[in-house]
Amino acid sequence: MLCCLGVLFTAGCGDDKTGEEEGPTGEAKLTAFSFKAENNPDYLVKDYTGTISGTAISVKVPADTDLSALVATFETADGESKVTVNGTPQVSGTTANDFSDPVDYLVSLGKKNALYTVTVSELPEAVWTKVTEWEQDASSIRLEIDQTDNLPCLVVTNENAVTFAKLNGNTFTSETVANRKGQYPGLGISSAGQPYIFFYESETLNGTVATKTGGAWTEICNSIERTANQAGPTITTIDGKVFVFTVNDNRSPSTRRRQIDVATYDGSSWTTSGDIPGRSIARGYWPVARTKNGTMYLFVLNPVSPNSFSIYTYKNGTWSTFIEEYAYPSSEPGAEPATYHSFSLYCPDMVIDDDGNIYLGICYDYSPQVLKIDANTKEINRIGSVIPSPGNTSGRTCRIALSPLGKLYMAYRNSNDAKLLQVVSLDEKTKDWTAPIQISSEPVFDEFECKFTKEGTAYLAYYVQEEKTDGVVTTPAKICLYKLATTE
Repeated sequence: MLCCLGVLFTAGCGDDKTGEEEGPTGEAKLTAFSFKAENNPDYLVKDYTGTISGTAISVKVPADTDLSALVATFETADGESKVTVNGTPQVSGTTANDFSDPVDYLVSLGKKNALYTVTVSELPEAVWTKVTEWEQDASSIRLEIDQTDNLPCLVVTNENAVTFAKLNGNTFTSETVANRKGQYPGLGISSAGQPYIFFYESETLNGTVATKTGGAWTEICNSIERTANQAGPTITTIDGKVFVFTVNDNRSPSTRRRQIDVATYDGSSWTTSGDIPGRSIARGYWPVARTKNGTMYLFVLNPVSPNSFSIYTYKNGTWSTFIEEYAYPSSEPGAEPATYHSFSLYCPDMVIDDDGNIYLGICYDYSPQVLKIDANTKEINRIGSVIPSPGNTSGRTCRIALSPLGKLYMAYRNSNDAKLLQVVSLDEKTKDWTAPIQISSEPVFDEFECKFTKEGTAYLAYYVQEEKTDGVVTTPAKICLYKLATTE
């Protein structure tokens, strides 16, 4: 009997021991912390990784980043750990928090806890730095970004050749597109990275389009009609088609002279000398085409009295008139007679933001300035103040660029005499342009371009003509490339 009780007692003690909670054996620990662009599309265009030092986590993001609702991505040492902020469960890549002040992340694993403090600060201010100089003669240059690798590409024309170049490390790698004189180039790059180049040939009086296929450049069209020097030809791709917009300068016959010609390529055949559906104005200059979120926008200067511009859109195979004709008033509303600003028939620019708002860089009265067209109301307003006119030569050209997060930049030359290239940006607080930053130390030719990559790096290319003394070249012509990026 006693033996039986002893056996039962021993068995009961054994059951109690095995039922005790020993808890997880891992650590309550954060092993990685970051803000990923894919989880913060409204605030970031690239990923930013935090540095973990003990229980302190620091992350640097660009200045002016909205910190009010950032989504963090994190990893724990043990997949069973629970993570909370002020008692609210956190899901990596999903839960948003306000990081305007330090945020405490509590990591719990059974009875183990660890408290991490996340501090978000600003990266150093982005600065313009020289990437490279390329000794190259040019009559015209055009800059575009290959969005497949975020690298800048150029098309360069001169008396001897048409050349394509792409940044490779800190130098340009160039390829000959055509061994003959080219003028008035246009450069378009498809979403798949396929380059298309337009150039005009004065000997044949025709425009040519070339593309790179299988490692070699091939001319796929030589029948675009004579192009005017105010053409500002533009080439772009959308919906699997290539579009080329030029100003017709055919003088025999002259029935289409100064009209906007539309040439399209569907991959097998071309349609040339087409019109913009819905356009009623006979004459046009400097067509500028841009694509954004599946829509192509086409801007055209109208050399009529008063000077005006038109904007058209193309989406899903259909053309629409966005702005039929707009002349920019110089007189007060209601004044009689009304007066209007005039513009130089030279080098306007256009960018579009993610909401479809349109920004135009135009040198009205030889003064660089930017107009914004609201996507919904079509209301047109000037952005920032007017840049004082640097003269009727330097003041005829400006370039604008928009960062992926919506910050606006403008490049222009400072005076007729010095012709130094400088850049301003729009201050979000004052709603006006910042003090200009001088980029070049030499006079800059009309040819300069500025574009942003989708990751937020801006590239600015410009051309400097050669210098001669007593007929001898002392300083060769060159193309300079700068970029805007943080030092970290």
